Amino acid sequence: MKIKIAATFLLLIALILLVLDCCYPPNLTKLNDQASVVSDRNGRPLRAFANSNGVWRYPVTVEKVSAHYLEALFNYEDRYFYYHPGVNPFSMLRAVGQAIYYGRAISGGSTITMQVARLLHPNKRSISGKIYQMLRAFQLEWRFSKTNILNIYLNIAPFGGPIEGVEAASYVYFDKPALELTPNESALLAVLPQSPSRFRPDRHPVRALNARNKLLRRLATFKVWDSDLIATLIKDPIYADYFPHPKLAPILARRLRKQQPSAHIKTFIDGDLQEQLENQVRSYVKTLGQHTSAAVMVMHGKTGEVVAYLGSANFDNNARAGHVDMINAVRSPGSTLKPFVYGAAIEQGLIHENSLLQDVPIIKGHYRPTNFSGGFSGPVAVKDALLRSLNLPVLQILNNSSVIALAARLSNGGLDLHWPQGASANQALILGGVGVKLEQLVSAYSALINQGHSVTPRYQPSSPHQKQFMLEPGVAWIIQNILRQQKIPGRISSQLSANGGKLKHIGWKTGTSYGFRDAWVIGFSGPYIIGVWTGRADAQPVSHNSGSVNALPLFLQVAAHFDQDYQPPMPASVTLATTCWPGGLNKQQTSDSNCLQQQQSWLYQQLAPPTLAIAADQPQPLNVNFWQEPDGSRATLLCASVQATTASINLWPPALSSWLKPAWQHSGLLPPLSAQCKSESVQTQQSLIITSIKPNSHFIRRHDQALTLSFKTNESSQSIYWFLNGKLLNNNHHNFTQAGRFQLLALDNQGRVDSVNFVVE
Repeated sequence: MKIKIAATFLLLIALILLVLDCCYPPNLTKLNDQASVVSDRNGRPLRAFANSNGVWRYPVTVEKVSAHYLEALFNYEDRYFYYHPGVNPFSMLRAVGQAIYYGRAISGGSTITMQVARLLHPNKRSISGKIYQMLRAFQLEWRFSKTNILNIYLNIAPFGGPIEGVEAASYVYFDKPALELTPNESALLAVLPQSPSRFRPDRHPVRALNARNKLLRRLATFKVWDSDLIATLIKDPIYADYFPHPKLAPILARRLRKQQPSAHIKTFIDGDLQEQLENQVRSYVKTLGQHTSAAVMVMHGKTGEVVAYLGSANFDNNARAGHVDMINAVRSPGSTLKPFVYGAAIEQGLIHENSLLQDVPIIKGHYRPTNFSGGFSGPVAVKDALLRSLNLPVLQILNNSSVIALAARLSNGGLDLHWPQGASANQALILGGVGVKLEQLVSAYSALINQGHSVTPRYQPSSPHQKQFMLEPGVAWIIQNILRQQKIPGRISSQLSANGGKLKHIGWKTGTSYGFRDAWVIGFSGPYIIGVWTGRADAQPVSHNSGSVNALPLFLQVAAHFDQDYQPPMPASVTLATTCWPGGLNKQQTSDSNCLQQQQSWLYQQLAPPTLAIAADQPQPLNVNFWQEPDGSRATLLCASVQATTASINLWPPALSSWLKPAWQHSGLLPPLSAQCKSESVQTQQSLIITSIKPNSHFIRRHDQALTLSFKTNESSQSIYWFLNGKLLNNNHHNFTQAGRFQLLALDNQGRVDSVNFVVE
């Protein structure tokens, strides 16, 4: 009967405790009110965010804490942590006995579990408070494992001021993770939670030294550490400092924390590289003006892992609007989309890398595009037009293709195109008349080294690996191979060599938006895609802020960090062949007389299409068929002799006439008309000739006065458009107020062109 009563009583007590446990669970809100830490790929904190109470905690688990610290902690606070049920009765009896003997509290007798209970449920230091603390300790042991309880302590133990947790303390006082704590550092941090304010090593080094040495002697007594080691450690001074909280990749950290708040946000950022680049960029922008900023993003072109993210030049600089994330801002891309225009045209069979294009003026109503550098080059190969970022040749490509299809391709490849309000896809796309983000440009360029598929940037290990089709693999290889032929300016090359920079297997494309508001370089170094932007965050113009002047030197500095031999493999769809100008075809398809200029060209699917017309609606007869007499003269069907045979000849586009030597002009290529032919049915077009200025003339201004020159051609009756260094003039004369080299170009309504170069001194 007594046994049944006792069992019933114990069961009742258990039920009461269970009800109390359910009604009064442990207060874990302190754990939920976490500070956040954004770390790099190796766990190094990049930036920390305090919780709602201003407390700094860096989340950590027992596996990430030095064994020295755990040994010091257990032997200082709770030697029997893994053996008691939350309360150590022997320690409590000892503490009570010492208090009675000395008349004051000598030791607390609290276990680590009891300290966790007190931190979660603060209470007054009294007998009732101690009993409450013990009950809560039992509850914690009932609910959690020893490892979980220890993890809670490691994260919320006070270490002075707003610092909680051993990981935060380790970084604040020693600038290192808790896993790397030395025995001496471990001993100091083990005693600090006993009296965080009194023992703070940066403020009270003597008190901290005495407390640390007391623990070291205890470790010697318990023979936890070697006595010789402890003798050496006791002689060491306190060398802790108070390091500020890290602030690397601050804009990315802010962005990720806003997207997904959590205690620990791990990224793919390379902390060492990020720190080096931040220092470099902060120093570099000092040469660009006090309001100019810069942004840099580095992404692995195969995996999408972003290893560096500099959203601005200096996060703490208000004059440069350092808080604005220019990697995620919509800005005009300038010419950075041109590689994809040429790539799409190669894929469609319109051109190959050495196809003949025309860098000549285009006038359609009020649409009068010019080259950024000014002037015109006449005949130019596709790859040279891309490397030199010429505007008019790329417009020739668009005039023979579909802008809508190109915009769709770019969107499919991951570029979110932002058109002006009310606008739709148009030719301004490749001249910077659309808005894009730097991170999307970096993604798009990854297609060039990733078999034609662009990779979505990945900032965290939890981000999925995604890719989108942009170009066929063979076309992507050809475009990246062209961009690898960029020449590093001599001044930049010498600066890099002086600083020990190494550059190989790199390629890039520059871009400059209207008004010098945005300067870009997007390119690659080894397997990494690098995006660089310079300008003002408020979109105000910046003097001479071009891609080649402001962005390229910074790009090359970043590229010098990567010394890797990676080059994408050449697909089987790419072959090397000899092609000809002016026809554009493979040499095997061209007679020797029609192959006036040869090039070695990488072809996609062995396609060597004929030279492209200036526009799809303006076809030009570049191949002329005629009857040829035995003496080599030309005849028509009406006047050809019986001995005449059919012949054909490739002509250069008429607009290129002024750039060609006489033997290559129409009159030089076409055989003379046979004497027996009274009229010529295959007419040659009379050339347009500038008559007022001879080529390579020199003009001298007197006493710094303006020099006025008038312009005339041999076709005075025609309406003539005049261009001076690529800029359209309003009339047929100009006042020269400065010395320099000039290119004068005349264009008539029939598309005929002539140009002369001259000097004003």
